[in-house]
Amino acid sequence: MPARNEPDDGEVNYPYLFRLLDEQGYDGWIGCEYRPRGRTEDGLAWLAAYNQ
Repeated sequence: MPARNEPDDGEVNYPYLFRLLDEQGYDGWIGCEYRPRGRTEDGLAWLAAYNQ
């Protein structure tokens, strides 16, 4: 079972899933609910790779 922390580590391959949604033409919102490992500001660092 994946951890409930930032989606940058663990069993679920988020980059693959996000890419698949892009390839399928999905243009809606994606919610990422998680419990940061530390400070909230630090926990948002993973998002930079997808914020283009």
